[in-house]
Amino acid sequence: MKILASAFLLAIALLVVGQQTSNEEQLRRVIAYIEAYRKHLPSLECDETMLSQRVKNGKVKRQVKIKATLRELRDDNEPGGFRDEYTFKSVDGKPAKPNFNTGTLPYFVYKAFANGLGIAESPLPTCFSYRFATLDHGRTLQFNIDSKPGVPDPSCKKFPDDYHKVMLIDTASGAVRRVERRMSPQFADNNLEIPYITIDYAPQRLGDETFWLPVRFEAIDVDQQGGMIATYSNCHRYAVFSKIVTP
Repeated sequence: MKILASAFLLAIALLVVGQQTSNEEQLRRVIAYIEAYRKHLPSLECDETMLSQRVKNGKVKRQVKIKATLRELRDDNEPGGFRDEYTFKSVDGKPAKPNFNTGTLPYFVYKAFANGLGIAESPLPTCFSYRFATLDHGRTLQFNIDSKPGVPDPSCKKFPDDYHKVMLIDTASGAVRRVERRMSPQFADNNLEIPYITIDYAPQRLGDETFWLPVRFEAIDVDQQGGMIATYSNCHRYAVFSKIVTP
C-alpha cells in the first residue's frame, strides 16, 4: 500500500509566446478562467465511489470498492488551496467501521480531488516547452506541456526528463475538460509520484454558479502494482458553521 501526494499532478503552466495569434487569445481566456476558478470555487461536498486495486502481471490480485462522502474545504495553508475530509460509508458493500483507514487499501492516491482543483501554477519556460493546437473544428484547444531534457538550470532538476501533460480545453468557455499526465515509473517511485494519471471534468451546479469539477480520476502505477479509479457525483456547496457558546 502506498499513499501518494501528487505535487506535479496539475502543475499547469500557461505561457503565451511568439507572435499574436487567435490561439494566444484563447490561452488568455484560459488563464482568466483558471484564475477565476481558483478564486471563486467554494468549499464543496461530493459522493465518491472508489475502486482500489492491486495488479500483478496484468491481473487484478485484490480490489476494494469504497463509497464515501468527500468534503473539499478551502484552506489557504494547503498548496492547492483545498484539503480533503472523508466520511467512509461502505467497504465492499458493508458498512465502513468507524476506525477505517485508507492505509488498509491496496492502493490510494492522497488528495486526488484536491489536486484536480489546483489547476494552475506559474509558467516555467526554462524547464518546459508549450505547444497548442485546435481540434473539433475549433471547439477544443489541446495544450501540450513537455519537460526539456538536460536543462542545466537547477530549478528544473525536480522535474523528470520525460514529463508530459495534455490538457483539453473547451474553446467557448475556457473550461478544462480533461487532463492526462505521465512520467517515468522510476522517477515517480523515487519522488512519491504517480506515473500515469487522467482526470475528466464536467459542469456541476453549485448554488447559483456552475463549475467544471473532476468527475473521474484514474491512476495507474505498474511499478507499484496498483491502480485507483474514483468517480464523483452529487456535488454541492458545503458550509462550515461554527458554534458560538454563550455563558
